[in-house]
Amino acid sequence: MPVTDLTKFLIVLGFLIYACKLDIESRIVPNRVWKYMLLVSLPITAFQLFTEVHFQLAFAIAALQVVMVISLAYLLYFIGAYGGADAKAIMALALIFPFYPKYNGFPMLNMGFGSFAFSTLANSVITAPVLLMLMFLRNLIVEGVTGLRENFIYYFTGYRVRLDNLPKFHNLLEYVDENGRFRRVRRAIEPDDEIIERLRRKKIETVWVTPALPFLVFITAGYVAAFILGDLLFLVISNILSW
Repeated sequence: MPVTDLTKFLIVLGFLIYACKLDIESRIVPNRVWKYMLLVSLPITAFQLFTEVHFQLAFAIAALQVVMVISLAYLLYFIGAYGGADAKAIMALALIFPFYPKYNGFPMLNMGFGSFAFSTLANSVITAPVLLMLMFLRNLIVEGVTGLRENFIYYFTGYRVRLDNLPKFHNLLEYVDENGRFRRVRRAIEPDDEIIERLRRKKIETVWVTPALPFLVFITAGYVAAFILGDLLFLVISNILSW
């Protein structure tokens, strides 16, 4: 039960939560966040490499996994699958956790392919669809089945709120354009004072909105799930192959 793994997990979690806050508020995560995260965490990894025998025995395999995950993270950024901050987060995790962290029975299910950073990325991909399903169930309860046909996509991607109580960090799926036409869109737009005023002039009281969550939020959720549960995508694939 290495306490060093738990210590690193909590330190990195703090940095990830802070990065999520910056990403949500300004869509900018300065490089210094990842530099400080590495600066604080890598000495713990170095200590583990020098003091924990199983780390030394498996170092070659771990080093290969680190290179592969960093290459994958850069490739996903290069093809536009996510942003630079997301890629840097995964790369940093690969360096900080060359070995899958374990503590007091965690992870509870599995360790995937043995790469914690890869499991974090895999979990983040699964977390997004889970959020869509939760949104859908919420709308079935609140909006009912009657509105499903007209708002089918919106049932998965957002929810209806009062215009005078528009929540922070949400984008609009409905708005009034410059020509006074009411429009419904699939790609949400960021609200501003002018857009809100045009909606009010049209006497529109409720609008569909969607949470403006950056992918870094899902990476953080995947990080926590990887430590507590394990690699959820690996679990799904294993169960499918065993049928």
